[in-house]
Amino acid sequence: MKNFLKIVATFSFLLIIAVTTLNAADWSNEKIYFIMIDRFENGDPSNDVQTKSGIDFGIVNSKYNGGDIQGLIDRLDYIKEMGFTAIWLTPPIANQWWDGWTNYGGYHGYWARDFKKIDEHFGNEELYKKFVEEAHKRDIKVIQDIVTNHTANYFELVDGNYVVNDKLVPGKPVQYPFNNFDYNDPEQRKVNAFHWATEVENPDVYNTAYNELDDINTENPEVIKVLKDSHTYWIDYAGIDGFRIDTAKYVEPEFWREFLNGEEGVFEVAEKNSKENFLVYGEAWIGSNPYENYGEKEIAKYYDYGYNSMLDFPLQTELKRVFKEGKPTNYIGYRLEQRQEIFDPSTLVTFIDNHDMDRFLKNSNINSVKQALGIIYTIPGIPTVYYGTEQSFIETRATMFAEGFQAGGIDHFDTSAPMFKYIKELNELRDNHPTFRNGKIDVLYSDNLGPGPLIYSIKGEKDYLIMINTNSKRKYATGIDLGYEKGTVLEPVYLMNVIDKPITYEGEFNLLLNGSSFGIYEITNATKSIKENEIKAEITNLYEKNSFKENFIITGTASNSKKLKIIIDGKEQAYKEVELNMKENEDWQAAINIADFTPGKHTVFVKAYGKIPIYSNYSDTYEFEVDIPSVEIISVSDPIGDDNGPNGNYTYPKDLTFKRQMDITGAKLSKVGQLLKLTMKMREVTDNWSPSKGFDHVTFQIFIDDPDQEGMKILPNQNAKMPEGMDWNYEIYATGWGITLHNTNDASEERLGEGITPSPTADVNKQLSEITFSIPYSVLNTNDLSGWKFYITTYDYDGIEAVLRPMSPEAQQWSFGGGDENSPKIMDDLIIEIK
Repeated sequence: MKNFLKIVATFSFLLIIAVTTLNAADWSNEKIYFIMIDRFENGDPSNDVQTKSGIDFGIVNSKYNGGDIQGLIDRLDYIKEMGFTAIWLTPPIANQWWDGWTNYGGYHGYWARDFKKIDEHFGNEELYKKFVEEAHKRDIKVIQDIVTNHTANYFELVDGNYVVNDKLVPGKPVQYPFNNFDYNDPEQRKVNAFHWATEVENPDVYNTAYNELDDINTENPEVIKVLKDSHTYWIDYAGIDGFRIDTAKYVEPEFWREFLNGEEGVFEVAEKNSKENFLVYGEAWIGSNPYENYGEKEIAKYYDYGYNSMLDFPLQTELKRVFKEGKPTNYIGYRLEQRQEIFDPSTLVTFIDNHDMDRFLKNSNINSVKQALGIIYTIPGIPTVYYGTEQSFIETRATMFAEGFQAGGIDHFDTSAPMFKYIKELNELRDNHPTFRNGKIDVLYSDNLGPGPLIYSIKGEKDYLIMINTNSKRKYATGIDLGYEKGTVLEPVYLMNVIDKPITYEGEFNLLLNGSSFGIYEITNATKSIKENEIKAEITNLYEKNSFKENFIITGTASNSKKLKIIIDGKEQAYKEVELNMKENEDWQAAINIADFTPGKHTVFVKAYGKIPIYSNYSDTYEFEVDIPSVEIISVSDPIGDDNGPNGNYTYPKDLTFKRQMDITGAKLSKVGQLLKLTMKMREVTDNWSPSKGFDHVTFQIFIDDPDQEGMKILPNQNAKMPEGMDWNYEIYATGWGITLHNTNDASEERLGEGITPSPTADVNKQLSEITFSIPYSVLNTNDLSGWKFYITTYDYDGIEAVLRPMSPEAQQWSFGGGDENSPKIMDDLIIEIK
């Protein structure tokens, strides 16, 4: 069957190749606002509850909250005022309302009951069509989220036998062929609408149930026909303008070629409806490791399959690393270059977060959110903003309306909110400067050590310079060659935490950027005369590659200089200062102690000052590497098998991927120069879900107690307090998908404290079952841990809701057993006390 489909798909693809070209959507002028329907606005409370028992509805994250299509219509002017030109909606189709097996509801839209019907909680088909018409009246396009990979959880394979889910509300699907889901019925099995796991000879990513949801047999011609008809129906009937396709990477390429470009496929039906620029972008959640382009190459394949756009997950992953975790801005520099080399980047849908992950602001700060948004609005791509970002939401799926989940009893449609105004300004900026939509990027400077400057130009109808500093402190960016005439004037376009004045290019840029800053400058044709600088400084004993295992001396010369500052790693505060005598070619030297640094690479330059401090000049910047021996501070052990909660009665969730990953067997602290290494020894380390940090089914909440500072006793989000005689000043919150560091500012029972960067990094050794966290001493404001204590706890993280997993009396598939919603969320713990 697969070979037959390949032939059919290839033939169909060749026949309509002209249609594919025609539908290469130019959406680079659009700005998308992404809405989860149930969580946006409740325009019609009469449709909130659809069951007699009311099990489908509740002001919790697992149930319908009340958002609907009428609410979308009511708030179109709000969206228009913010400057968005397109709306992406979660699936509005009829879903399963409640799954008693998982104690979760289909309010999100991804558990289809009928692909051609609007869910009763949202309204009806006529109302949906009216919404699209009203959006079009305001020049707003509508993108509908669709699913071809799976339905709801109608059956499961348990101990080799297929069991029908008898705890679904309202029950079995009604649409053919998906109503044939009972493997035990020979007639239903014969329809072959799903992948039956027991009949798959060689399981792969295309025929394996995703998160227990029933995997549609997208190789079956009858299924393909129904999926085409079901989804193109919304183009014919409602007049939508694009599809976002869920879980695209779990469906074989042959399907996409037929579904999108085959007879009566998406693009053919779109063209019949005069929608030649119909947008189709897919979700292939594939990131790349730093300085690798695997993700870009994989996503590029979908253009060959027939897509004309894709979600830019590699960029989003990097934005999170750099702006949330404080990783080197060089990561972004590399990513911007790769996306430009591999794609037409204007076709990529860019975003900083969505409904399936932590909000960007959670464990972060407003400046970082603004900077990350500033990136996607000043580079080619289709910028997309998740609802609630403009109201500074922290909870992933909170409601905008007052009566819903995590709304705090107030509506959140405040057009005077600072982030609303900021996003409106970005949308206007995008409209007024075409270069940001279609220009070519040149990365001019990035920091390869940690949080710091990122500077790039983008050239098009006009040329611009974008300058960002992700560090909260001022940092230098040096030796920047713009490639323009000396004396060229740069005029401010948009500034955040930057003095509002023009900049003159002196043939090379050497800049000290304000902390948490973001600036956009137009590179004009105007010029100013530049006075020759007589101050000179050089480093004479460093070369391209410099490596040291012992303390060393830097030597150099200077001219017309009264003072030199030795600047290491671009920090504003000089490592050392050297007094000089204003002579020509005057020799100088400075001793460097390698114990003052973290192991690895660093940079150094000198800044020379004349008799009047406002006159200065810079040497070239050199890179050096230090190799520092590790010194063990303390090592402790922990009993095996005590990962059962504070009272010894907790049980793991029932899903087979849980394998005692939360059991701590020991820990070790080591010092490597100015780097602290915490090695966690675990009973088992797994990576079932391909986590970016290398471990899953365990979170570490590591609380650090500075004896000289008063701290907190409450453990955020864990229903627990510190052990007797301890409080905490810093917390490391580590999941397999992100690691952040916090202090106690703004911390509470329900909120982590203020984020600190750079956050720790993690190295995983599965063979030894070890996870090592590396923490710069600088973020702890000390280099001496005498008397400090560490309280380490483990639990697990629900990636869908972006919170610690729930607790109930009896364990469920994805929830712990042995407690209730108020029980401490700790499976195992360990105390380390440094003498």
